[in-house]
Amino acid sequence: MIRNFVWLALLVVALLLAPPAFAQSLLLNGVTIIDTQTGKLTRNQSVAIDGGKIVRIARAGSIKPGGGTKVVDARGKFLVPGYLDMHVHSLNNPDPTASFELMLANGITGVRQMTGSPELLAKRRAGQINLPADGPELLAMPGTVLTGANAGTPEAAVVEVDRQKEMGADFIKVIDVKPDPFFAALTESKKLGLVFDGHLQSSSAIEKAADEGMSAIEHLGPREAVLIGCSTDEDALRRVIAATPPKAPPSAGGPAPAEIALRATTNPIMATDPITFDLMKRVAATYSDAKCRALVQRIKKDGMWMTPTLIRLRTMEFGDDPAYRRSQNLRYVPAKTQRLWQEMADQFPQIITPDRRAMLRQFWALQLRLTKLLEEAGAPMMTGTDSGGAGHWEISGAALHQEIDLMRQAGLKPLTILQMTTLNGARFLHREDHMGTVATGKDANLVLLDADPVASAANLHRINAVIRSGNYYGKDTLERLKQDAAARAAAG
Repeated sequence: MIRNFVWLALLVVALLLAPPAFAQSLLLNGVTIIDTQTGKLTRNQSVAIDGGKIVRIARAGSIKPGGGTKVVDARGKFLVPGYLDMHVHSLNNPDPTASFELMLANGITGVRQMTGSPELLAKRRAGQINLPADGPELLAMPGTVLTGANAGTPEAAVVEVDRQKEMGADFIKVIDVKPDPFFAALTESKKLGLVFDGHLQSSSAIEKAADEGMSAIEHLGPREAVLIGCSTDEDALRRVIAATPPKAPPSAGGPAPAEIALRATTNPIMATDPITFDLMKRVAATYSDAKCRALVQRIKKDGMWMTPTLIRLRTMEFGDDPAYRRSQNLRYVPAKTQRLWQEMADQFPQIITPDRRAMLRQFWALQLRLTKLLEEAGAPMMTGTDSGGAGHWEISGAALHQEIDLMRQAGLKPLTILQMTTLNGARFLHREDHMGTVATGKDANLVLLDADPVASAANLHRINAVIRSGNYYGKDTLERLKQDAAARAAAG
């Protein structure tokens, strides 16, 4: 009897010490988990994934793999949430497959579409937006962008906001609206609980937009719209803006309206009028760092978000940079689009005179400086690229990694860049219970890295694998996605 009791006791102890069986389809062993909130590294962990969720995290070796589990030796690797590109236009393409697959191949597991339509919203309600399985999740989408065409008066702006709310738009996107309808749309959006995001017009002071509740600004303005608040000559410049007459319609002998629209969409700098170039020059010449510091503190106080899209700004302002012409990533771009981009680069010197080029170099330095001051003030920012549309030299997936390098050039800290690329998009969308950190219960949208991104944000490029909704994409699979996208581009 005593012998049997001893054996029973030993069996109980063995069962208690044995790794518990746990349902999982994927198990990462020995990985270092990075806390995107603090930058803390937790080494030698096992992460169990099943049903598209992280189901358990424990010390390495303490989770027993179940039958059929894919086990990945992740020793020496670093695990972060999937990257978020919070400004894309990929759904505007007739077939967004290549764009979405390229984004996933570059670590992007979630995107915010920045141009919608009644048709796209209706398709989404009906579950008919057929995105590729090997692509990021569509996180949010607006209705039709607000412009003078659909929001030319305060009354029209309110009607349009109400209509988009009824259609299920996640937020309101504004790009070119005069002050009165702009603020009418902002007030109505706020009343309906909709995020109001987009471009700030130079005629609308950022302080008023922030005070009235504008949620976010894209492209650092664009142009002088934010930086004018850093000018010691701000009042005089605003009087110039107020007195500027409306743009004249195209002359009969000039380019066709469709050609002008295409040029303006592909590279807005090339369609910029001389008055605006002069305004940008005066803003750059009268820049005050002290005034800009006060401005970003105001932005931080009001909780206004910024999506700098530095890659979009740089490709506009340096549109004939030989590096863009020679990029290996052009293999993902159809020949017709490549020809357009090359033609516009050839035309660039005709529009950007030496004087304007010198001004744009100075203006670019101020855009980098503004981005750094926003970080120092603690203003909320997130990563976006403006890719997926017609943007000059904008290539899906690759653009996010260019954005990371430009944020490094601006002097942002590695942890800031990591947060902007993973956590902050979740915060902005109020989806932190699902995404933004590596934790039990979160969606299994993850990136496995070969090096520590907190030590250097350049390590965000060193992707070893991507996990999307629990599915594992190793380096070979990611490369296949890129080759498929290149083949689609080659086929037109």
